[in-house]
Amino acid sequence: MTADDTRVALLEAAKKLLLERGYAGASVRELTAASATNLGAVNYHFGSREELLNQAILEFFLEWGERVGEPVLAEDAGPLEQLAARARPMIDGISEAQPLFVMFLEGLLQARRSPELLSQLAAHYREQRRRTGELIRASSDAELPARTVEVIASYMLAVADGFQLQALLDPESVPSGDELAALYEGLAAAARAGGSPPAAPKHGS
Repeated sequence: MTADDTRVALLEAAKKLLLERGYAGASVRELTAASATNLGAVNYHFGSREELLNQAILEFFLEWGERVGEPVLAEDAGPLEQLAARARPMIDGISEAQPLFVMFLEGLLQARRSPELLSQLAAHYREQRRRTGELIRASSDAELPARTVEVIASYMLAVADGFQLQALLDPESVPSGDELAALYEGLAAAARAGGSPPAAPKHGS
């Protein structure tokens, strides 16, 4: 097994154990047994058990961010039409994505005790907002102000996170994809009838 193979095997083992047992339940001995590596491999490749688990959490975080920012947006559509196009696949994918969301939550809790992990998670969230903003610009025929795009991207991520949290606590409380899409489509129709919606206020105002 090459050094790269060992590193990948450890990360995959860490992700598996995190899903099964959580942060506290993944010991060095279990990590090395699950990855078919030796006890010294964790420190050699990651410096510590905590750094290995934190890296695995970061990968879960990226997977979750990519899922909620998937480009399921209508071409040449305004912000509300884009939200309507995203509503059905977002709601329909809640159950499948829930294990990633649970790890996302565990990562946030762990970050309270790790300033480095907190900084990394914040950086990944900034990157996800940037990627989502690019999708919004690419799918809109209007030249949206940069801050408006940032607000829409932040809102989309917050909605996905919020519905996942509600589904975790009370699945029956979450609206269907059709209901959410109908809400956005109604708002878009109202906005068209009454003129363009106002731009987002400047940051800090």
